[in-house]
Amino acid sequence: MEAHYINNLDFAKRQQVLVGDVPLANLTRLNAMLAEQHVAGTSKVSFKLAGQSHRFQLPSLHLDVEANLPMVCQRCLESIHVPMTLHFDYVISAEDATALDENDDLDWVESSEAMDIQALIEDELLIALPIAPVHQTQCKQLSLESGEKPNPFSVLKALKKDGN
Repeated sequence: MEAHYINNLDFAKRQQVLVGDVPLANLTRLNAMLAEQHVAGTSKVSFKLAGQSHRFQLPSLHLDVEANLPMVCQRCLESIHVPMTLHFDYVISAEDATALDENDDLDWVESSEAMDIQALIEDELLIALPIAPVHQTQCKQLSLESGEKPNPFSVLKALKKDGN
């Protein structure tokens, strides 16, 4: 997907819908948090953005995001894919959003003639990332080694005995 910029107020008033995919490789800030060796060119984030004009008595946007993000399990340090299905509602307003602050189900966005959808998706994924992802089931057993090594001076000791 090439970068999409929309006039969010016009998009909402016309009740337009935009469906697409963002290559995971394009989300550079998010990639810094992922298991880099597993971010392939085929990995993508799917989204659907829908404009609404009457749902909250103000122009608004509804965003659905689906992703399967490659991360590192913090318990066993093996790769893990974290599925994410996210839903957001944004009210668009050029005015102060203090009245909307009381509602935790809604986010406020400033009206913009060039709102970057890819940046919005990346921001929401960064906020929703788990701090310490772990496998849902038991992690693969780690093999522990005792760390015992042969004493390098034992060879010298054997030579000393042979020399007497």
